[in-house]
Amino acid sequence: MSQQSTGPTRLARLAAKEVPHRKSDRFFAAKSAAKADCEQLIVDVRRSHMREATTAELLRAAERVMRELHEITLDTPDARNLVVDLDKQIQHLQLAERWVSAAERVVSRLGSNGAKEVRDGVLEASDTVMWCVRAERWNGKLTASLTVLEQVVRDAEVHAARTA
Repeated sequence: MSQQSTGPTRLARLAAKEVPHRKSDRFFAAKSAAKADCEQLIVDVRRSHMREATTAELLRAAERVMRELHEITLDTPDARNLVVDLDKQIQHLQLAERWVSAAERVVSRLGSNGAKEVRDGVLEASDTVMWCVRAERWNGKLTASLTVLEQVVRDAEVHAARTA
């Protein structure tokens, strides 16, 4: 005995996703969200108090993503997935900006009173993240280096609180 399905079949659900106006709606919604995220990233980078070289690198990466986003049209094969991938890159850049900015704040908090190995660890982890941004290493290397930077910054904040 087999049970009769009362809902639409799998093929009917897949066909419903390919309705042209729904496909274009999803594409333009994803593109609009990615543009808004990229514009917010640019604003955040310009407002943050980072070294000029770091700011320039992050702005260059954000502008590259914005150019790629602008080049994608509805006629581009697999356009929505490309836009979603670019939005993931923007989110990675936002995390990089957040933690590199935090690293620079904690280095300035440490000042000359902080231990040299703590300062060097923060600067090295920050440089690793910025290398990943420059090299466009989105395949897990940036995530791993961000995790390391996050832990190093947290440890440095504890150290800065103790020495203050």
